[in-house]
Amino acid sequence: MIGAVQWQVDHFEDVPVLVIPCLRGPTRLLAFTPVGASSHYGSIYPAIQNFLLACRAEGLGAALTTLPLWSSTLARRALGLPWNVQPCAVIPVGWPRGQYGPTSRKSVAKVVHFDRWGNRDRGT
Repeated sequence: MIGAVQWQVDHFEDVPVLVIPCLRGPTRLLAFTPVGASSHYGSIYPAIQNFLLACRAEGLGAALTTLPLWSSTLARRALGLPWNVQPCAVIPVGWPRGQYGPTSRKSVAKVVHFDRWGNRDRGT
C-alpha cells in the first residue's frame, strides 16, 4: 500500500481523472460546533464511499485523500469555486497498475462490542 501511495504522490499529474466532491453552504458557521460539522460533512462521505465502491466494481482504482486540500483558498482558486462551495476530498481515479489483491475482513466477533466497549459476548 505504501508503494501505491508513493506512486500517486510522484505521479499525481498523470492521474487521468480527479473527482473533487464539494458541499454548498455556510461551512464556516457549521464548523464551530462538532454537531454542526458532523451533520454537514456526514452527507457527503457516504456518497464518496458509494463512489469508491462503484469504481472498484468497474475495476478502477480510486482512493479518498484530503491532503491536496491543505488550503481550501488555493483549492477554490484552482478549481474556480465560489466561497460558498467547500471542496471536501480529492479522489484520483484510474486503471490500477497491478491486480487487486483479495479482500479480507475481520470476523464480526472480533470487531463488534455489545452494550459497551470490551463486551464481546452477547450472553446468549
